[in-house]
Amino acid sequence: MSQLSPTGHSLAQSEPPRTPLLTLAIPTFNRSRDLQRLLEMLAPQLAGQDSVELLISDNASTDGTPALLESFRRDGLKFRLIRNDLNIGPDANFEQCFTQAAGKYVWIFGDDDVIIPDALSAIVKLLTSDEFDLVHLRGRRYEEGTALPPLERPPKVEIIRDAETFALRTHVFLTFITANIIHRERVLSVPHPPFSELNGSNLGQLGWTYTALKHFRKGACVLDDLIYAGDDDRGGYLLFRVFGPQLKTITETWLAKPELVRIVMNGTVQVFFPDYVLRSKLRAHEFNGKSPNHLLQSAFASNYRYYVYVYPLLKLPGSLGRGWKFLCRIVNRLDKAAGNPLLR
Repeated sequence: MSQLSPTGHSLAQSEPPRTPLLTLAIPTFNRSRDLQRLLEMLAPQLAGQDSVELLISDNASTDGTPALLESFRRDGLKFRLIRNDLNIGPDANFEQCFTQAAGKYVWIFGDDDVIIPDALSAIVKLLTSDEFDLVHLRGRRYEEGTALPPLERPPKVEIIRDAETFALRTHVFLTFITANIIHRERVLSVPHPPFSELNGSNLGQLGWTYTALKHFRKGACVLDDLIYAGDDDRGGYLLFRVFGPQLKTITETWLAKPELVRIVMNGTVQVFFPDYVLRSKLRAHEFNGKSPNHLLQSAFASNYRYYVYVYPLLKLPGSLGRGWKFLCRIVNRLDKAAGNPLLR
């Protein structure tokens, strides 16, 4: 049986199972090589996992994605496929994954990210053990050819019962879509604006993520690295706009609670931007004359952290910039050990 998605031009193939515990949803577009790597890692972990639905939302790929998916289906991988007739954009494809998921929880997984062996069973066990509005996973950057270590013991987990503590643990990393497992049923049961309002923002996933945090009761942070993030550097100069003014506006509007907004934005300045600014500067040779300073100042001019953590990296030459970033990292580690007073 087939059905139209809310976009009106997408075709879903096969029926979802009846309320699985977890929908693992993969939005994809023209990255068949990355998708193949991910599915090869997932296939053995999904074998026998009746409580997990695999949903793949193909955003009208023109490469070998359809043939790849058919080959996995022939080899026995069970999944539900949504094949868009037109490319609806990444945010709308993420929203489609969230709304079309059948699971109590939904885990939207980037097609260029990877999961370590045996991690899925640990996640299922965690979700079965209790009710969580949000589960956040730690990850590290994946480099091609990296040998992923299997999970040899149950991962360490911190159970958190207040939104402020959860924000202190996660802050800017709430934007990393693969890092967050959302209690979909809970999110859909509480008031929220239409998620489609964030389509085109490059941060569409924050609609349901911030809704879960705003109405937070209990969450879990997995402290071991179960996922590795693909090294996708397509953001470029646009990323400064996305993680500067756009993130600030979305966070203030959707999260709303001042103490949570402050923590997320402070984490963005303090933790994310020092590394990204220096990497971008070194790769772009002083940004090729197009400094992001005006964009970042429009979002962070009133935040002293910008002038401590970010502005020097925009102005210092590469070697001194590396030293400054190292100092920022040391300060952040000390801040974390002290309970994150600088993020508050």
